[in-house]
Amino acid sequence: MSKKIQVETTTGSKPVLLQPAGKILAEIVRQKETAFRTAWAHFQTTEDDPEALHDMRVDLRRLRVWVKLTRGEIKTNKAVGKRLKALAKASNPVRDHEVTLAWLSLAQKQIGDRPALAKLIEYGKQAYQQSTELRFSPKQRLEPQIKQKMGIGLGKWLEQTVEQRIELIDQLLNAGMQETHLARIEIKYLRYLLEPFTETVSNAKALVEWCKKVQQLLGDFHDMQVFRSHLPEFARWVIDQELAEVALLTGKQSRAITKVFANARDPVIALSGWQDQELQRQWHNWIAVRENYLSVLQALRKNTDTPKQMQI
Repeated sequence: MSKKIQVETTTGSKPVLLQPAGKILAEIVRQKETAFRTAWAHFQTTEDDPEALHDMRVDLRRLRVWVKLTRGEIKTNKAVGKRLKALAKASNPVRDHEVTLAWLSLAQKQIGDRPALAKLIEYGKQAYQQSTELRFSPKQRLEPQIKQKMGIGLGKWLEQTVEQRIELIDQLLNAGMQETHLARIEIKYLRYLLEPFTETVSNAKALVEWCKKVQQLLGDFHDMQVFRSHLPEFARWVIDQELAEVALLTGKQSRAITKVFANARDPVIALSGWQDQELQRQWHNWIAVRENYLSVLQALRKNTDTPKQMQI
């Protein structure tokens, strides 16, 4: 399914960037909503497409970003917006489960053969087998409406919005480790903003490609930050499973209980150390290329050709 909105085909002979911003933005939101609804319907009916959830989440995210970006120019049905937000929130744990298990698998390979760690991962797989039912009512639509009939032109709106995003991205990427997630969110906004205009706006295509590359770099880094927050959950998998079995036995069972907590403690300590090393490795890798990526961003921002020595 194509993600690009062919806005030029709906604006007659007048150049699209000279059209009122509200008119074109409302059309884009409508088409983004259609794309999401198509992906949602596919997700609801398919049984053999492992990418259906991912694709639905991507289209949902694009739609919600566009609603946020265009609030100054168009208004939408708030009730539908709240339901879209609720769906996004409900689908987050499903994605987090998949990512967490993938990182645990990598950690196991790098840490080495440890029976307690293998058991912890197996318990995690069992815990994540409990499916989360996602719900969304497609009866109502966002129904985007123009706020001002004689508002700003699309070209001017786009210029201002892109400049604001790039300025914030530059600030966040020059900040410390804790700001990388916010930077990645802003980069995602810039990418989705420019995707419909890669054939209309100078350097839009190059900026979209820049966003994709930096998103990937910072995405893995964010996953590592989130991974650490799951350490208590990892210990709970072991304790819930093994302590329940011990509780069925009679007597004090001090040795068996001590073993349960050791089985939770040892792999979590190993995972804590692995996460810290992996996080530092990824951070140093990012710092090594950060200035190059920032230079490319500024070159594209000035609407000039990117020098060959600055190519990513």
